[in-house]
Amino acid sequence: MSTVAPPATMRVVELAGTGDASVLVPATRPTPRPGPGELVVRVGACGVCGHDALARRGELAAGPGTVLGHEIAGRVVALGPEVPGDWLDRRVALVQRIPCGRCDECAAGATTHCRSGPGFYGEDLDGGYAEYVRASPRNAVPLPDGIDDATGAILSCAVGTGLRALRSAEVWPGQVVVVTGAGGGVGLHTVALARHLGARVVGLVGSAAKVAAVRSAGAEAVVTSDADGLRDAVRTLGGRRGAHVVVETTGAPTFATALRALAPRGRLVLVGNTEPGALPLDPGRTIVKELRVSGSAHADRDDLTEVVELVADGAITPVPAHRRPLAEVADAHAALDARTVTGRAVVTP
Repeated sequence: MSTVAPPATMRVVELAGTGDASVLVPATRPTPRPGPGELVVRVGACGVCGHDALARRGELAAGPGTVLGHEIAGRVVALGPEVPGDWLDRRVALVQRIPCGRCDECAAGATTHCRSGPGFYGEDLDGGYAEYVRASPRNAVPLPDGIDDATGAILSCAVGTGLRALRSAEVWPGQVVVVTGAGGGVGLHTVALARHLGARVVGLVGSAAKVAAVRSAGAEAVVTSDADGLRDAVRTLGGRRGAHVVVETTGAPTFATALRALAPRGRLVLVGNTEPGALPLDPGRTIVKELRVSGSAHADRDDLTEVVELVADGAITPVPAHRRPLAEVADAHAALDARTVTGRAVVTP
């Protein structure tokens, strides 16, 4: 395929303010031009994530004029100085943060903590609710032909986040793993990944409509947000004193239930916070049971590279994305707010 130079302007959907989905409005922007060490990617698909909804509601660092969207895949159409020519025309999936590659965090391999680079899509730089985005070889992973753009877009956030959390929790084969918010984009793929790692998985969902999809992803038991049902399901799968690991993708709505579900020396990894605010940590339970509660950030480039390999090899099959044109991104947000989406939605310019 021959690469056509990007046009001078591009279509975007930006925030007119903060609030419900109606604040997402169409606009036109200058098409980004690559600086030294940068790429320009023509967006093939961009995921619609709960993080985007928090930003739209004004609960994160986003204001009027922000272009959201951090789950991006597409084709490299322009290179800046100092970028090897073989990047041109490559199909890529992008990690949501572009690191600088020079700071102490980057030197230590902690690129998710870099604050010296261009930053996070939808906060520090324009995101993927657009026809083109800036990128870098430091946050781009080539996509094989067998992975389409809609799938590639969700690999970093919806899949890579769960892989990183499970690695942090040191999940072993045979252990019982609880995944909260198991019907969401991150939750559904975390279920599949935990199963791939040999765990016995319990999915916690808020709606019976999502039970079948969570079972199909690999959960041996699926329960609604009910402490007694969760405890019984964990015991049935071999967690006599509780689960070995909980991957908490929702935060406040399920945190107390998830913490109670842990066995002594269990590990809870927090990756989502759908209702920002204080969490009800029970210090007595945490101390007596010697629980480990930790956070896990978004995927880095190494995580995304591993996910791409897992998908290309057929070890993990991402849930097919719900596709909409970019002009309907507000409708995708409305469905997200109504919690009617199982898995992940993507928009395509």
